Amino acid sequence: MNDKDKLITHALKTSCEIYNANKKFVTSNKNRHSSTIKAKRMFLYYLYEYLGIKHNAMKKYIKNLHHASSIHHVNKFKFEKDNYDDVKKSHNKFIIEMRRFNLYGWKFYEKRMEIKNLLNELNNFKDEKNKNN
Repeated sequence: MNDKDKLITHALKTSCEIYNANKKFVTSNKNRHSSTIKAKRMFLYYLYEYLGIKHNAMKKYIKNLHHASSIHHVNKFKFEKDNYDDVKKSHNKFIIEMRRFNLYGWKFYEKRMEIKNLLNELNNFKDEKNKNN
């Protein structure tokens, strides 16, 4: 198991602990209990927003998950995090735990954000160059 897989496994474990959900239920995609759905949403949000895993690749971590379902869960969790204090507190607790565990330290997240910014700058530079030609 590589470092990224260890990080993902810990993220699943942590989201399940926060919402008191069963890991097998979250990953099997066959249980509709509220705690299972909340843990799954937090887990998917983390994979997408913090690790940069695409929606289509989420099925590697949750059986039979369609990319549209992944998009829905990520958007729903973002909405709830932005609008409900209890979800925001749970998310903050989750992020604190993930930062403690994170095998990459702050470097992985910082480097990912730095790459995103550099790509945006590069795209802006290309756009400006195309306008001038």
